[in-house]
Amino acid sequence: MGLYKRGSVWWMSFSYQGRQIRRSTETTDKKLAQRILDKVKGEIAEGKWFEKLPGEYRTFREMMDKYMLEHSIPNKVSHDRDKRSLLHLMPFFGELLISEITPMRINEYKVTRRLEGATPATINRELALMKHAYSIAIREWEWIHKIP
Repeated sequence: MGLYKRGSVWWMSFSYQGRQIRRSTETTDKKLAQRILDKVKGEIAEGKWFEKLPGEYRTFREMMDKYMLEHSIPNKVSHDRDKRSLLHLMPFFGELLISEITPMRINEYKVTRRLEGATPATINRELALMKHAYSIAIREWEWIHKIP
């Protein structure tokens, strides 16, 4: 963890959960920058410092609507297949925040779909659509950090 200067502004650099984090302290005063860094260190030690991304408060429905509009409709031949998959994904995940979707919930979805009579290949296609939407949310929209 440390401070460094970029132009006239002091920046802080530290590792958090295995990732290198660099943030501006937004000050040109080194003593104030050091106090800001010390505060962040304290919050990390207490488990209070969390980097929130804009997508963490968005629902699965919002993510899929954006995905369908920006990626599926203009770019994919399988757009109709995506719409059919969403008919099954939305009732199960639609109102959940994208950060609330966990591997356990995905497994519950797979079990539910299997009991409804869906084939494993169909379930895999539905989950592939979901995974691709998450990949876009990470790479292009910077909404989240990882796929559940």
